[in-house]
Amino acid sequence: MVYTVDRVAQAADILLNRWPAVTDKKHVAARKACLGVLEGLKETCDARKAFVEAAKEADILVERDPFG
Repeated sequence: MVYTVDRVAQAADILLNRWPAVTDKKHVAARKACLGVLEGLKETCDARKAFVEAAKEADILVERDPFG
């Protein structure tokens, strides 16, 4: 399954309910970052960076082709 993630709430849902890989430190950090944004404690860019890092570590990140 491939998801296009456009919102922090969607990223949090994927991290909490749909994550296909084993939970690791970057996954937990991404969950905390997304929840922090939803609580107004963190910036959106922090959550995006953490989500991308967790997806890379889990080897599940699919980069969007800007020309496709």
